[in-house]
Formats: sequence, C-alpha cells, structure tokens
Amino acid sequence: MNTGLATTFERLVASRNNAANSVLLAALESTDTAVYDGALKAVIARRNKTGHLAALQKWHQLSPEQREFLQEGRGRMSGALRDAVLSEDDQLFANACELVEEFKEFDLIATLVTLAENQKSQHAEAANDLVLRLVQQLSEMAHGPRDYQDRRDPESLCRFVLESLERSVERFRTHKRSELIEAFVTLGGSRSNLLQQILDEPHHPCYLTVINTLTNSQSPGVFKLLLQSLESKMAPLSLLNVISKRDDPEFVTLLLELAKDELSAKTAKNLKRIRSFVWLKPGKRGYDSFDEQEQALCIKLVAASGVKPDEFLDLLERLLHRGTPHARWAACEALASIPGDRGNQLVLNAIEDSDVNVQAAATRQIRDRHVPGAMSILLRQIDSPYEVVRDATCHALSEFSFANYLAGFEGLHDDARRTTGALVKKVDPKTVPSVLKEMKEKSRRRRLRAVEVSEVMGLVPEVVEGLLALLEDEDHMIRAASADALQFCPTAKVQNALRQAANDPNASVQNAAKSSLTIFDELVTQGHVGVVSSVGGQA
Repeated sequence: MNTGLATTFERLVASRNNAANSVLLAALESTDTAVYDGALKAVIARRNKTGHLAALQKWHQLSPEQREFLQEGRGRMSGALRDAVLSEDDQLFANACELVEEFKEFDLIATLVTLAENQKSQHAEAANDLVLRLVQQLSEMAHGPRDYQDRRDPESLCRFVLESLERSVERFRTHKRSELIEAFVTLGGSRSNLLQQILDEPHHPCYLTVINTLTNSQSPGVFKLLLQSLESKMAPLSLLNVISKRDDPEFVTLLLELAKDELSAKTAKNLKRIRSFVWLKPGKRGYDSFDEQEQALCIKLVAASGVKPDEFLDLLERLLHRGTPHARWAACEALASIPGDRGNQLVLNAIEDSDVNVQAAATRQIRDRHVPGAMSILLRQIDSPYEVVRDATCHALSEFSFANYLAGFEGLHDDARRTTGALVKKVDPKTVPSVLKEMKEKSRRRRLRAVEVSEVMGLVPEVVEGLLALLEDEDHMIRAASADALQFCPTAKVQNALRQAANDPNASVQNAAKSSLTIFDELVTQGHVGVVSSVGGQA
C-alpha cells in the first residue's frame, strides 16, 4: 500500500465524522486489493457496528490473510456479532457463528441459548450446537492451564454463563433441548446447587438427560465432577452408578490415578458403595486393554471398592495368568488379604511365576496361609538363586532366628538341633556375628554353649577366629571344647594353633588338640589335598 493511501485510511480510522463510515463501506466494494485490504482494516479498527456487520457479511469470502485482520477487532465487534447471530440472513448468521467460536465470545452464550430455545427460529439448531462447543471450550479453559495472555477470568465467565444455562434448565419442559442440559452439566459441576438438586430427584424432567450426559460426555468439567464426588461426605448414588458404568479410556485413566496415592477416608467410603465396574471384564474396553501401571492401579482400586470377593478373585486370577509382571506382582500382593482355598491355590501357582518379584510376593505369604506342604516349599525357596526370593523366604521363616534357636537349644534333641540349626543359618543373617558375640560373653556356660552351637550348625569355618581366641580362654573346658571343634576347619593356621594347644597344661586340652591334629593327618593320608600338608603348610 502506497504512503498516500495508508495515510488516507489512518485519517478515516481517526475521524469522528460518520461520513467516514460511508467512504469505508464504499471502499469495501473495490476490486483493488490494496484498497480493499486497507478499507477492511480500517472498518475493523473503528468502533462502528455498521462497518463491523459489513465486514462480517464478507467473512466467507476473505482469504486467510484477510481473516487475520478481523482478529484485531476481537472485543470491539461484540455488538455486531450479537446482531449477526440474531439476524435472519443465513450467510451473516453462519459467518457470525464461525467468528464467535474462533473468538471464543463466551459473553454471547446467553444470546445463543435464547435463540436455541426458540423452536420457531430457523437458526435454533445451529445455535444449539454452537452453545455446546463454546461451553466445551470454556470448560477446557476453566480446568486447563491458565493462558495469561487472555485477560478474561475463567471463573467469572463460568459463573456468568452458568446463570444463563440454569435459567434454561428451568425452562426445559418448554424447549426440550437436551443439548442445553448437556452444556449445563458440562459447566455446572460441583459449583451448581441446581445440578445437585436434580441428581437427588430421579423424577426431575432433566434427570435422565443429566445422567446421560454424565455417562457419555468427554468434558473435563464432567470428569472433574464425577471424581470430586468421591471426595464428598456421601456421594449421590446416581453419580456412583455413572462412575461404575463408564469404560471410556479417558475417564477410566483418571479414575485409576486416584489409587496412585493413599486413598482418603471419604474416597474409600464412597468406593465401598460401588458394587461393580463395567471395565471389570476382559476385552477391548476392559482391563486387558490397560497398560502395566493401570493394571496394578485397578487392583488397588477394586480392592478398596465394594466389588464381591469372587469377582475380585476373578480379576486377580486373570491378571496372574495374563497380566504384565508388575500387575502379577500387585495381584499376588492383593491375595494376602483374601483367605480361602482359591486364594491359596493362586499363591501356590504364583510361586512358579517367571518373574522373581512375583515369586517373592507369593513366598512371603505362603506360611501364614497354612498351605499344606508350606514348609517344604520354603525349604526349597531358601536356596533360590534369586536374592529377592531368599529374602522373602527369610521373612516367612522369621521365627527361625538365632535368638530363638539359642533360647531353645538346650531343650532340643541332637537331630532337631542339626536340622533347625541348618535352617537358622540360612534364614538369619545375624547368626555368625551372634555366635562370635556369644563366644566373648563373661558367662562360662554361654561361651561353652557357643562352641557347641558352632559345631552343630556347621559354622566352625565362619567363626574360626573366635574359636582360636578361645584356645587361650582361662577355662580349660572351653579350651578343650574349642580344640575339639577346630577339627572341622583344617587349615594351616588352625593346625599351628592346635600344635601349641597340644602343650597346654591341662590334659583334656592336650588330648582334644592331639585328636584334632590326628584327624588332620588322616585327611592328608586319604588324599584330601587343598586342606593341610603333613608338615603343616597349606596345600
């Protein structure tokens, strides 16, 4: 655009003379692109409804670049948009609706609601649809991240629009527009007392439409309303029924996310009132379609609900059979709170699972379930190549601690001492340090017992330093017992210590030391190389 033409349009924009409008409207009929574009920009820049309506009338003919000019008129064109929406001119109405949606002119929703209720209007259906789309946009704006470039307050807009929609609900018997009820539900949420009243009155004329909307709408506002109801003191049964019947992935994902954290007392109480979930079945829209985390979360959610135990077991059984590793682990963990033969069998099956974490989860609970043969299974699991399984077995056999073994040691017969001791050695990681500690006790009886325990449990190589120290004990019986026990650790260091003990002042110590040395010599004679040599050197 040349400088002179640009200056002319600037003067026309600034002019307060109404004649400027006539000049600009005439320029809008020009075939010269520069003149047309300049006139269009100037018309939009002026606060004149007639000019704005003229621009709206041409909206469908504008290029994408020219349509950008109208973006500058956002806010100034509200009056023209309102008149265009109410116009009988089909093209002007269509153009206005398109621009209202693009500009997100939420202030016009009240006007559109009135138009939608007018059954005699040829534009009622289109207005009805536009209300729904605008309310959806407003709901997303209110529940999504705030765009601070848009200075409008979402909450204030919601309150204004909701007042209009609530008045429309009261007129439902007259207009029968279910879409307007859907818009009301989408935006109303927990902020609308009227919505709460409708939910409590099954005979309300809008009740079925409200329930249908809550069941099928993908609106963030509807999602929020349903999930927030679980946090209420006593959620309406109608909402709990809706929650149980929705299987759309978008909503179910949000529902399952409630189980990520500890459920509040109110949520847990409301979940207990839900007796079923429609997605609690295999198939495309059931839990088979869940990802690994969702399968685990659904177990936690269902466990907190009022679903029948048999149905819950059906879920656990299927997930243990076909679920992801994490889901199988979660299912096995959930079995801990479910007694009975069926649960027992599932735990037994889980012990053979390919995932070691599932094996461990099953192993931890098998003894508490009093499953026949549990002890033999645990004795097998204690030798598992996987640390997590061995740790779980130790947890299940926690009463087989060294402290308990030592307390009852003197009351056990020899076979029981050996078999129980072998198990304690595997179960309690504190066994070796505990024996060494006992060897240092002041009590003669406890030191002597510690030597005997080390023999019975086969711990001599592990506590050899403690036994060597006891060869210097002031009590000759303890020195003798230590010398006798050291026969089970045929190393050069032990052999040298026993040779010194063979010169002990006490005959019983001498005899015990010589007896152990004889056993060492027999080992060498029998060809057990790698133990000690006949001259005391380590082979």
